[in-house]
Amino acid sequence: MRRRRLQEALAICAVAFCLCSPSAQERTIPKFYEDDPIARVPETQDASKVQARDISLALDALINLFGRPGQQRVGRAESVNTVDEVPDSSWFTSRPGLTPEEVERGVNDDRGPAPGQWSVSRKADGVSAGFTITDSRGRLYFVKFDPPGHPELGTGAEAVVTRLFHALGYFVPQANIAAIRREDLVVAKGATVRELGGGRRPMRPSDIDDVLARAERHPDGSYRAIVAEGLPGTPLGGFKYAGTRPDDPNDIIPHENRRELRGLRVFSAWVNHTDAKALNSLDTLMTGAGQARVRHHLIDFNATLGSAGIGLRERRDGYEYLAEVQPTLRAIPAFGFSIRPWMTIEYPDLRGIGRFEAERFVPEEWRPRVPNPAYIRARPDDLFWAARRLMLLSEAVIRAAVRAGRYSDPTSEQFLVEALLLRRGKIARAYLVPLNPVVDPVLSDDGRLSFGNAAVEHAGAAAPAGYRAVWHRFDNESGAVDLIGTTEGPASSLPASGGLPTAPGRYIRVDISTASGAHASWAIPVHAYFRRLSEGWKLVGFDRMPDAPAMKPGLVVAEP
Repeated sequence: MRRRRLQEALAICAVAFCLCSPSAQERTIPKFYEDDPIARVPETQDASKVQARDISLALDALINLFGRPGQQRVGRAESVNTVDEVPDSSWFTSRPGLTPEEVERGVNDDRGPAPGQWSVSRKADGVSAGFTITDSRGRLYFVKFDPPGHPELGTGAEAVVTRLFHALGYFVPQANIAAIRREDLVVAKGATVRELGGGRRPMRPSDIDDVLARAERHPDGSYRAIVAEGLPGTPLGGFKYAGTRPDDPNDIIPHENRRELRGLRVFSAWVNHTDAKALNSLDTLMTGAGQARVRHHLIDFNATLGSAGIGLRERRDGYEYLAEVQPTLRAIPAFGFSIRPWMTIEYPDLRGIGRFEAERFVPEEWRPRVPNPAYIRARPDDLFWAARRLMLLSEAVIRAAVRAGRYSDPTSEQFLVEALLLRRGKIARAYLVPLNPVVDPVLSDDGRLSFGNAAVEHAGAAAPAGYRAVWHRFDNESGAVDLIGTTEGPASSLPASGGLPTAPGRYIRVDISTASGAHASWAIPVHAYFRRLSEGWKLVGFDRMPDAPAMKPGLVVAEP
C-alpha cells in the first residue's frame, strides 16, 4: 500500500519540489517505515459525499462474461502490508480468536425481530421469496424463505455461510433462523410495490400472500425464514470487483488487486458460493467520531452450499461459467448430448442439503456462474493466503457455524460438517503445497531463526529433508543487499549466521528455502526482512513470490 500511495497529493507536491533540486536523482523511497507492518489501514479521508448508486445486474454480468474488466497485468496484491498479510480495514477484519460459541451466535447478540406484529414495507429484490419488515422496536430486517418442497435449504445455507464468512474476516449481516406466521405480518403504512411497467402502487395484504405462496409452509401453518438484521450505516449500493468507487476518496486500490477479494475465490469455492457479484454486496456510509467512511459488506448467502435460493442449485454450478466456448464446441458433434463430468455426480438425499458434496470437488477447477475480475487475477500467493486462513478455522468453529443452520435432521448436520472438512482439506493440498510453504519466521535475540511449514502442518505434505537460510545485510534506503553467510539444518529452526548487525535500526534479509525432492518449487526462497530493535529483532517484511513476473489474468505468465 506504501502509505496510501504516499498520501497521493502530498507526494505529488513533494516530487515536484524534489525535481527542482540537483540531488533529486539521488533521493530514494525507503522500503520500510517505522510503523511497518501496519495492522490497520488508515482511512483518513472524509467520505461524506459518497452517493448511493444502482448497478445493473444484466450489464455487470455481460461485461464480466464477455469482457475483461480490470487491469490486464497481474502483480502482487496491493492491499497487503509489508509482511504479506491483509491488514484490518473497512473491507476485511481478522477475527482469529472467535470461539465456537461466538461463531454460532453470529455477528452480534441480536436474536431477530421482537415478538408481535411485523410491518412489511417492501418486497425483496431478486428472485427469492421475501420482504423487508420492521418489528415492534422499530428495527429493520430482511426476510427470506425456503423454496416450496425444499425445507431448510436456503435458510440453512444462509445462516451457516454468513457465520463462516464472518469468522474468516468479512463484514456480513447478522442472520438468524425464525418461525413466522401469516397473522404476524401487516402492511406498513405508506408501503408501495413496483409494478411491471415501472410504476408504483400501494402495497396490499395480497402482496404478502403472493410472497408466502412461493415459500415452503410447515404443516402447522408457520414458515421458516432467515431474518437478516439491517446493516449499520446508510446504504449506498453494491461494489464491483474491478476498479474503484470514484466518489469514495479512501477507495484507492483497484478491487481486482485486493487480496481479500482475490482470496474470496478460495472461500467461495469452499461453500460453493457461485454468485459473488455486485448485487450480492452492499456498501454503507458509516459516520461517527467526526469521520465518515464506507464499509464494504458481503450479503445474500441463501444461494450457497446446495441451494440456489429458489430451489436446488443447477448441476453445473461450480463447474462451468454460464457461457463457455469449449464445452459447447465439444457438444456440437453429439448434437448437444455430450456427457459432462458434473452430470454424473450423485448428491445426498438429505433434508436441507441439496446439491452439495465433496468427493468430486476439485478446487483448481471450481468456477462461479460468471467470471469474477478479482478471482481470475488471484496469484498463487493470494490463494496460499486464503487457504491458510481457511485452515485456521477449527473443526469446532465449523461445527458451530453448521449448528446455526438449525437442521432438524442430525444426519444432515453431520454430512455438511464432514463435506466442509473434506473440501477444506482439498483446498489445503491444492494451494499450500505448490509454493514454498515457509510461514511465520521469528528471529530470537540469541540468534535462532524459527518458522513453520504450512504444507506439512495443514496439507499432509512430507517434511523436507532440510532448510537453508541465506543471510544478507539490507540497506533500507537503496535496497542493496550484502551477503553475510548461509546456515542449514534438518528442522525448521536454524542458527543465525555470524556477523549480524547489532545497532538498532539496522536491517537484514533472510532467504529461506527447503530441500524437498517431491516439490521443486520449495527450493525457491521466500524473503524475510528483520529490523534490529533495542530489545531484539522484529519481522518487518515478508515476500512469498519475490521474483514473480507480471501475469495475465488467469495465472498465465506474461510475455517479456
